[in-house]
Amino acid sequence: MTSGLVGRRGVLKAAVGVSAGLTLAACSSAGETPAASGPAAPGFPVDVKGGEGTTTIPRPPRRVVSVGQYRDSDAAVALGVVPLITPDLGKFLPGGMSPWLKVKAGAHPPELFADTQLPYERIAAFTPDLILGADRSTLAQDYKTLSAIAPTRSSASGYNKDTWQVTTRRVATALGRSPEAEKLVTDVEARIKAAKDANPSFAGRTFTIGPVTGDGTITTISSAQDASALFFAQLGLVLSPKVTSLPQTSIPGRSQISPERLDLIDADVLVLTYTTPGSRAQTEALPLFQQLPAVRRGSYVALDITTAIALAFPSALSVPYGLTEVVPKIAGAIKA
Repeated sequence: MTSGLVGRRGVLKAAVGVSAGLTLAACSSAGETPAASGPAAPGFPVDVKGGEGTTTIPRPPRRVVSVGQYRDSDAAVALGVVPLITPDLGKFLPGGMSPWLKVKAGAHPPELFADTQLPYERIAAFTPDLILGADRSTLAQDYKTLSAIAPTRSSASGYNKDTWQVTTRRVATALGRSPEAEKLVTDVEARIKAAKDANPSFAGRTFTIGPVTGDGTITTISSAQDASALFFAQLGLVLSPKVTSLPQTSIPGRSQISPERLDLIDADVLVLTYTTPGSRAQTEALPLFQQLPAVRRGSYVALDITTAIALAFPSALSVPYGLTEVVPKIAGAIKA
């Protein structure tokens, strides 16, 4: 086991050395001064503090890699920088990439890598000058190796704890695009407010939302601080008090609902997401589900998994997508 580990580290070290050499060679062949010795751009070097330490970025990054699953890539692309490589999300999203990222990235989307174990050698071969890793759950274990390849940005408050506004601004700082970030945040927040103002009937209405897994297990969000719950709250809705006191599962902010207590998820608007068509058919066939007041009056909304991800992992790109997909459905459910 020891010799294998040493061997892998040796390959990685060699890959990093080769990639650095290729970068210098490319700069020299183009008649440019290597970045390591050239003058710093305005605002650089910049230090970005994070949970894994302070990342010093000497110059505006030109070759960005994202190892974070959703929001790292979203923030970079929203700011006009398309990462060279990003995790393949095909387990959840058709084609391995969200539609909001694909549209914004345009004709040259990032390459994808299987999101099981980080391909360090492949990452090094891209000769990145910045790695975005805040949206990676295992970054604490991966940080040392990644930061040996290139400056690596971690989260401010911990995995899955930064708001999309914080993420956008922190990525912008690393990229040297803070003015663009402020405009982006202002624009997206204005869209949220416009949706709320256009739908005054949302104010004070209760909602529940949660995923149903492939085996039919129904889970509901029971924390008002959950990202999906916050999405609805920004529109004026209120998470149902019937679920906020439920015991949580091993996943913070989630509570499992037994088939005989489906009454707990009844609300002015009932939202469920399904991982498989079979789980939806199974749930909607339950007699107790069919008897729920929200279901009977047409205030039940079934969201596709792509839209559910847009709400659960909010970014400057996914929030507008979520507004477009969800607001009309909620409006229809409330009018029912």
